Formats: sequence, C-alpha cells, structure tokens
Amino acid sequence: MNHKITIVLLLSLLYHFTSYGQESYELTGIVTSLETNTPIPGVSVVVVGTSTGAVTDFDGKYTLNVKSGDIVQFSYIGLTTKNVTISGQTTLNISMEEDSEALDEIVVVGYGTRKKSHNTGAIAQVKGSDVAAIQATRVDEALAGKLSGVLIQNQNPEPGANPKIQIRAASSLAGDSGPLIIVDGYQISGNLATVNPNDIESLEVLKDAASAAIYGANGANGVILVTTKKGKLGQPQFNYNAFVSFSNKYRKNILKSGPEWAAISREEIAAGNWDLSQVDPAFVEYRLRAYENSPGAISPEDWLFRTGTTINHDFSMAGGSENSKYFASVGYQNAEGVAITQGFERFNARLNIDTKLGEKFKAGASFNGFTSRRDILAHDMRDLLRSYGVHPVYHTAESIAFVQSLDVEAQGLGLAAFDNGYRGGIGPTSIYELAPGDRVDDWHYGRANNGIGGSGDAGPAQKLDNADAWQKIYFANISSYLQYEIIDGLTIKAVLGGDYNNTQNYYYQGLGADSRARTDQTDLDESTRNATSILSTTTLNYKKLIGKHDIDAVIGYEFLNNYINAISLVGTNVPNSDIINYNLLDPEDITTTETEITRARKSVFGRVQYAYDDRYLVSASLRRDGDSRFGTNKQYGVFPAMSLGWNVHNEGFWKSNTFSLLKLRFSTGSLGTSAFLNDFDAQSLLNPIPTVFGTGFGISGNVNNPDLTWQTNTETNYGIDLGFLNNRFRLSVDYYNSDIEDMLIGRTVSYTTVGQPSIIVNNGDMTSSGLEFELSAGIIQNQDFSWNISANLSTINTEITDLDSVDELPQIQYGQSGRGPIFRNYVGGEIGEMWGLETIGEVEMRFLEDPTRHPNNTSGESYVVDQNGDGVINSDDYVKIGQATPDFYWGLNSSMSYKAFDLSMQFQGSHGAEVYNIDPLYYESQWSGRLVDSFDVDDNGIADHNGEFYIGNRRQTDHGIQDASFIALRNLTLGYTFDQKLISKTGLSSIRIYGASTNLLYIWGDDYTSYNPEGIETGNSGYAGPTTYGVQVGASPIVRSFTFGLNVNF
Repeated sequence: MNHKITIVLLLSLLYHFTSYGQESYELTGIVTSLETNTPIPGVSVVVVGTSTGAVTDFDGKYTLNVKSGDIVQFSYIGLTTKNVTISGQTTLNISMEEDSEALDEIVVVGYGTRKKSHNTGAIAQVKGSDVAAIQATRVDEALAGKLSGVLIQNQNPEPGANPKIQIRAASSLAGDSGPLIIVDGYQISGNLATVNPNDIESLEVLKDAASAAIYGANGANGVILVTTKKGKLGQPQFNYNAFVSFSNKYRKNILKSGPEWAAISREEIAAGNWDLSQVDPAFVEYRLRAYENSPGAISPEDWLFRTGTTINHDFSMAGGSENSKYFASVGYQNAEGVAITQGFERFNARLNIDTKLGEKFKAGASFNGFTSRRDILAHDMRDLLRSYGVHPVYHTAESIAFVQSLDVEAQGLGLAAFDNGYRGGIGPTSIYELAPGDRVDDWHYGRANNGIGGSGDAGPAQKLDNADAWQKIYFANISSYLQYEIIDGLTIKAVLGGDYNNTQNYYYQGLGADSRARTDQTDLDESTRNATSILSTTTLNYKKLIGKHDIDAVIGYEFLNNYINAISLVGTNVPNSDIINYNLLDPEDITTTETEITRARKSVFGRVQYAYDDRYLVSASLRRDGDSRFGTNKQYGVFPAMSLGWNVHNEGFWKSNTFSLLKLRFSTGSLGTSAFLNDFDAQSLLNPIPTVFGTGFGISGNVNNPDLTWQTNTETNYGIDLGFLNNRFRLSVDYYNSDIEDMLIGRTVSYTTVGQPSIIVNNGDMTSSGLEFELSAGIIQNQDFSWNISANLSTINTEITDLDSVDELPQIQYGQSGRGPIFRNYVGGEIGEMWGLETIGEVEMRFLEDPTRHPNNTSGESYVVDQNGDGVINSDDYVKIGQATPDFYWGLNSSMSYKAFDLSMQFQGSHGAEVYNIDPLYYESQWSGRLVDSFDVDDNGIADHNGEFYIGNRRQTDHGIQDASFIALRNLTLGYTFDQKLISKTGLSSIRIYGASTNLLYIWGDDYTSYNPEGIETGNSGYAGPTTYGVQVGASPIVRSFTFGLNVNF
C-alpha cells in the first residue's frame, strides 16, 4: 500500500515538473526566400491546432508564444508550406521555397493544356469555385466584370434571355460577335446557357489570335473553353445546393400617375409657366379634376411589374476507383420574371465517365442535356407602357360611372362625345354597356383630342390577356473518346460526338391585342428549328520533358457536319381565341416557309509548344479550314499563328528584391470567319415568279460568286506579366491591334438584275485595338482572415479603313417618321456611328398649344443648328451625335474570409457608351402638344419649329442621345460554414448557408431616363447588327434580387 502511495506521489511530482517545463515562451525569427535570401512579409505563422498565430512584418520578422512540442506552420501563397516541431529553441529562422505545383498551374488551351508559367498568349482564367460561389443562375452572369477584354452586358434581364458577350472589339460589320463555346474539348452549337454553373471546374477565355487560331474559322470572335467536373477517387461524394431568390425592377416608376400630373399642372399654372389665354378655364379644370379623381387609377408600371421568385436546386455526385471515375449532376430552376407573364423553367443533367482500359487505353463519355420553357412578354415594354396613367386597368362600377359622367360633362363643354367603346367595336360597343371587370381601353376616356385624353391604344391588360408568346428548347449533347498511348509521351486520341437542338417559338395576338386595338386581324406565328451537328476529331499528341526541353506538339484532323431543318407557319384571322389551331384557319390565311440546310467544314491543324529551362517560350500553330459556304475557288483558308515568351525572372542575372515575376509576351496570328454567311451567298439562285398559269417563270435570286472568300483577322498582341513580393501582387498588361480584311458585308445592287436588293461580297477593311489591365493581390493571408482582390480594365477602339470602291456604305435610317438616328459606316469612322441634328436650347412656350391637353406637355422641344448656314435644315446639317461602343469598361472583385464567414463582392462598370433611347418618345412624349414639323433658321444659325406634329423631336436630333455608362455591384454574397464539430454526428461533411444580392447598387447617368442602360439592341426593332448598334426600344428593366441558399456536402 505504501509503495502505491509513493508511486502516485512520484507521478504527480513528475507531472508538475513536466507541466512547468511546458509553460509557453516567446519564439522569434526571420522568414526569407530560399531563392533570393530576402525577407518575406505577410507569411502566416501559426501553432497547429490552436488559435495562436502571427504574421511576419516587412522585414520578415515574427514573434510567437509557443511550448516545447508545438508544431509551428509557416504558409504563404505560392510558397511551400513548412511545419516545424518546437524543441525548446527561442529563435527559429525559416527559408521558404517556391511551390512548384502552385507555379505550374495548368491552363487549358485549344486541344490541350499548358503550364501557366509557359503560356505566351492572352488567356484569362476563372476557377469553377469562383463561378459557383456567386450563385448565379447562368455562367455568363457570374463572369461579368471578372475578366479583362470580355464585355458582358445584361441587355435583356428577362429570365432565360441571353446576355451579350463580346471578346475584345467587334470583328465585323455584319452578324453576331459572340465567341465560340468549347465544353470539354467539344464545340457546342448552343451558348453558355447549356452549362450549369455548378458543373464547372475551370473556364478559360482565349482572347488573342495566336491562342484562338488553332480553332481557325470559328475562333475569330474569341473562344471560351469550359472544363466540367470529373470523377474523383474514393467513395461517392455528394453535393446539394439550393436557393430561393426574390427580384424586383431596380428603378422605381418613371411614369406619372394622373394625380401626380394634376399636381404638376397646377404648380405650373400657378407659377405662370403655362399660357392659358387661349384655353377655356372650365375645360382645364375639367381635365385636372379627371386626373385627380379617376377611381381605380393605377400606374401601368404598378400593374405590369411584380416581385419575381426563382427557385433553384442542384444535386451532384462524384466518385470512382483507380480505373473508373464518374461525375453526375441534375438541376432544376423555376423563375418568375419581374413583369407579369414572364417566366422560365429548366431541367438539366450531366454525366461524365472516364475509364482506364489496361495500361495503354483510356476511354470516356459525356452527356449534357437540358429542356427549358421561357414565357415571354407578347409586347415589349414600350408598347405596354404607352397607356395613360390616369386610367384603371380593369373597370369597376365606380370607374364606369365616372367615365359616363365625364362624357356628359364633355358634351356640356361643347366637346365631341367620346362614347365609342373599344376602338372598332371590340367588346362593349358603348361605354354605357360596360360591366365591372371589363378591360380598360384608352378610348373609353376619349379620343386623343377630346375628353381627358388618351393615346388611342389598347390598354395593357387587353394587350396581354389576349396574347401569348413562349419559347421551348430541347438540347442534348453526347460525346465519347478513345485514347491510346503509343509510346511514352506519344498518344493518339479520337473524339466523336453530336448535339441536337430543337427550338420552338410561339406567338399569338388576338383581336384587339395589338397596339391600336384592331379588330380586323389576328396573328398566329409558330416556328420550329431542328439543328443537328456531328463532330469528329482525331489528334496525335507528343508531350515530353527532356532535360531542360519541354515539348508539347499536336497534329489533328477534324470534320464537322451541320444539318438544319426549320419550318415557319404564319397565320391570320384565327376564328376562335379559345381554340387556337392552324387547322381552323382558311388555307389562304396561312403562309408556310420551310428551310433545309446541310453544311460541312473539314480541317487539319498542328501546333508546337516549346519551353527551354522555364525561360524561353515558343508556340506556333497552323490550321487549314474548308467550308462549303464559300465560292468554289476560295473554299479553303490557311490560318497561321506564332507566339514568344521570356521568363526574365528565371535568368541567372535576375536578382530583384522587388519583382518575383517578369514575363514578356508577343504573339501574332491570323483568323478567318464564315459565321456571317448564309449557305447560298456564293451560289446562283432562281426565285420563282407566280403567274396565272402557276410558277413557271423565275428571275435571278443571287449572283454566282466563286471568289467569295474568307474574312480574315490578323492580330498582334504585346503583353507583360509582373509579380511582386513573391507574386503576392500580380499585374498583367496587354495591347492588341487587329487588321480585319476582306470583310463580308452586303453590297446594294439592282433588284431587276439580281432579284434581291443586296448580295454578300468581300468589301472593305477595318482595324481595332485596345489595352487590357489585370491586377490581383493577396492583401491578407493568415489562419483566421484572408482577403484577395482583383481588378481589370479594358479599352476598345475601331476604325473602318477601306470600303473598296466607295467611301461609305448606304446610310441606314432607324424607324419610322425620322424618330431615330441615321447610322453611318464610312472610311475613317467607327462602326455604327449615330448621326443627326445638333440641338441647342428649347422651343418657347408660344409654340405650344394647350399645356393641359396631355400631362407631359412641356416647353421642352429643341432648337436645331444650321451647321452650314444655308438657311435650310436637311441632311447636310447632320453631325455625329453618339456612339454605342464604350470607351472603357472595368471590373473589381473582392473575396474575404474570417473564420467561418466568407464575403465576396463583384463590381462592373462601363463608361463612354451612348444610346439613342426611343422609349421616352412613348413613355413621356406620346401626348405632347402639337409642335412644328419643319424648321426656320434665324440669323444666328438656330432653327425653330414652325408647324405642328404629335411627337416632338421625331427628326434625328441629339435629343434622344443618352449616356449609357453605369457602375453596378453585380453580386454581394455573405456565407457561413458550420464548424465540423457541430455537424460531425449528422454524417455531413460541410454545411454552408449564404445570402446574396444581385445589382444591390446600380448607378447610371442623370440624363438616362429609362430602365436599363445596358439594354441596347433590344425590342422589336430589327436593328441588332454592329452597323446599327445603339438604339434602345422597349428594354426590360435592370433587376435587383435577394437570394438565400444552402450548400451541403456529404
């Protein structure tokens, strides 16, 4: 017993002395670079398993409280992490070396990969984790503001609509400037909407010609390479992500209600600003009381817009063995737009499988598919918001009584009765036959010149209740590959795949649902487009590191076949709005158009990438494309490219305490395009001419052009990459200059000779240039807190340098009655300049009739300048009034984490772009007083109006030009990840909850008066090409949303 007591006492004493020996003490030291022997500031120094930590100062020094036996960890971005066990020392100096894995980050290039340190082109990269963290419903939304040289504009924020993506400057005067999309090495016929943001592993953008030239004819507008997630070794890992989002239009109402206009009118009258000497005061009072007292009056905006709700679910699993790996995902999204009838529903699925077949063979297959339905407003915003704010949307007993009393009072004032019901007799033929619930037509409130005013339009409810529009898409892509390693480093790979895209469009407009409530016609338009593509690619790749020589070479053959079948049915006079079917229509009222196209492209290509000793870098490629759409003499094009790089920081003579990275880059390459060609532009066509005896006659529909050839873009790029403080700060600068030759554009010809007004020819050259800056910084990096930021800025310049035998293409007049600008494309000018009359000052009140006739009647119409002083205002007085291309655009991104919290912000800005905003003519000036429609010029060269017309400023003036610059906080996300200890018993690996906001802040210029400064090329204008870029018609509003979500891994 005594022995036991003695042993216990000895153990207790030993524990006491051991505990005393493990009391903490101060450890100091200096952290330096192994390569340069210079101090490293900002290194995180922590005791593993505790919250004790420190950060080195600018001299690399640190102080830390430790105990013997503690493990101290030293970590820094780009350097290898070191762990040291403390054994009683009081000083510990550490040398840290570069992390080869971090430095050799891989970027995806065409038909292969390359070390980032060996890259010589202008390639921007975004990690999949950065895309997913934003919780965007689309990939392109997540990219806005993240990449230099990539302009993403939210032109149509409706659910399911595609934003505009442009890489660097526009490359043509015709057609779309959208980039080529490659997903897992396969060219898809769709856009980024086909890819679920949560499926992305990485995304690269090939911006310069040398990088994109390996894709030849398809890479002229840049290339976006998407790599999706693959399977992982081990047991299945599951991820579930779900969120709900609530959205509203960002801008508050821009239209005035009846009572608001009445208040404004009374203020103007009281101030003596309106001359009422020629107006019956009783009539003025009658109107103002109508504005103030209309029962059930509602702003058209309050009726049209709502809070939209989006629900999104994504589920994925990944796993596999040494020989086989898999990744699978499914997703569902249901979104309501902020305008009634807008909606979008989508189902998507993906499956990736990779398998080893012995030591030499690898095989894999992937499937990606989605189906969607997008419900679209049957009328654009301009058309729906023309209705008068003094009216209710649907009649009540009170509003019916009010309208009837107004009719009696109007007749008592000597005004014409406005008892005309719906225009043309739709519905009730008299306001005395109205019933509660009937839709309101402006004409219930009087013709445009009588009663309390009206536009003569159908009301917004009538336009939408009796109309419908939607689009359905069914998309599927299947691809497979087989790879064989011939010898060490030499592999052959065959890829075969195809995709199918079925797009259905539907539009119905019933009786009285058009802008003017016509009763003599209904419209029913349906179209179906089936597009199938088959792509076969075979490559032979040699990749080997031999001493200091890093060699990567590839040669390949590719064949692409596209088949398109499209049918369109356009019908009128639908007899029954309850049963809408073409079978009920008279055959004479149906027009059917069917198109069937087969096109092919075959290519051979090769590329060599070489690096010597991580210092000297070379890449060269060559591609030869053949396209069935070109003339027989010029079907093939050859596109070479070459790039050079020098990692100066790896030279023996480079000893810099400031720069840890210095790379110089140069590239030049040639790209071709056929994207703007129709399939028969180079062939002779015969158009049948109907006659009494059938269609036995015809005229030429096109002129054979066997020499129609490729439009080519030769681009030179100069770049420099800088790294500071062991690459904690990085800066990349690129300057590019593009020479575009043999542009494919239309030339006006004699219709009687050719059978159509224009033909496609190679006609002209242009140049484009720009500067791009990218900056990234790891501001703070330690165990508990990290902060990283990145910023980018890009400029754009274009100039037309040659148009062959002419100095200018035919000018294009926008719209009817001269409401919009003249578009000019001429030698020495930019693409799509807007020209018109310069205005100075305002028309005096004496030129205005009754200011109360319509609520927005002001003295705000404009004087115009007689530029040449000849006393006549005509096209000779036009000057450049606007340009839609921004001078520069930028992005700023910030990500922070503090313990379990994370916060990210994504800003985007665009400056210098201008828009010709047609919308205010309808929103604000539809009911202006009659003004002059011609001009007299005074002695000072100033013209004033001297006649009358309804909508002021219909002539092409700078009155419609507005600043389209904006600054937007595109995304703000705050997340919290639960401590593993709290969820350990649940079987879950991690749980993260988050809240996010889109466009929480959106700033635009004071003179912009509509909903969306990015909404250029919108509405039903048909003016959507580069040469007519800059008009806004019926743009949907910028949307602000708030999102709440959950992400679970298990």
